Amino acid sequence: MSAVSAPTSPVSHAFPHIQWDALSSLRLTAQETALLRMAETNPIDYTLADSRDASMYARVLLKLLAEACSAGAGTGEVSTYTEKCTDEQAMAALDLDPLGVVTHYALTKLSEIISTLGTGVSGVTVASVFYVGKDGVLVDQWKALLRILNKGGKGDAYAQKVASMSLAKILIAACPSQKTAENKSRPISYASAVEPLEALTAWIVAQLKNAGALVGLCIPALTVLMDAFESRLIFVKSGGVKYVSRQLRAATKGTGGDNSKKFGQGSVQQLYELTFCLWILTYELNGSQLVRSEFAKDGAPVQALVDLVSLAPREKVVRVALSSLSNLATCTADEDPAPAGSPR
Repeated sequence: MSAVSAPTSPVSHAFPHIQWDALSSLRLTAQETALLRMAETNPIDYTLADSRDASMYARVLLKLLAEACSAGAGTGEVSTYTEKCTDEQAMAALDLDPLGVVTHYALTKLSEIISTLGTGVSGVTVASVFYVGKDGVLVDQWKALLRILNKGGKGDAYAQKVASMSLAKILIAACPSQKTAENKSRPISYASAVEPLEALTAWIVAQLKNAGALVGLCIPALTVLMDAFESRLIFVKSGGVKYVSRQLRAATKGTGGDNSKKFGQGSVQQLYELTFCLWILTYELNGSQLVRSEFAKDGAPVQALVDLVSLAPREKVVRVALSSLSNLATCTADEDPAPAGSPR
């Protein structure tokens, strides 16, 4: 699983002070409230040691998100915070916008679950927690994460970044190319994840069509999607190569290749991450006519990479751009037709 990690919530200092009994709009049952309190007092490994308990805990967190969103969370006071709050500021935020704090809490805990399961916990995996029943179908509560994304530019930046990244990690766990020895023994329905993957990809592409901060919201999720062959192709089918290339070209316009931290419309790190995603996609050139055609359209991807080699202010960006160009130049589609992400 991708090592992309979640940022820290600006209001994390308020998390231990959430009073669940006072938040009736969340419609928590006594059992769900008890589960949240138990999870706070026990190490995360203990909470996730049993797949059924772990799945129940994850679904309670997703319920928190769904109920908080239904009650108007995501556009209140907390959504305006971009810097880490002091204890006093976080407590004030809890008073002013308790559902906003609950949203950050649920997303933080959900991200912690996914990260912990990615390292392996007693055989419990992301797939066994979020894909349930005898057919291994994706839990219906995933839609709570998509609702956060659908708030668009008016939404909470932290919430959208973490929700999209968490959803991406949950969804690629169902991809056949991601099957591991631990989850091969139980069924996982990739079919149940395809529509959500397409919806998440559509959101990512929509952000890539913009300029400025909105692009940064989707890059962690995009990087996660690059882990799986299936999600890479869905991204390409959605026109992703074109929009990543446009972002890279826009970033190099009017720059002189100085070493400033700001480079055109994006930071150096953002440039690197977008170039990295394009580089990963070049490994599908030999096996996919679609990928080859998308890279050939208008010459934009090649021009963007050439511009980066000439103008990028950091060596790591230049290296990835050069490697991408090398893959494009040495494509041997006729000699080696199998997709990079498929068994040979």
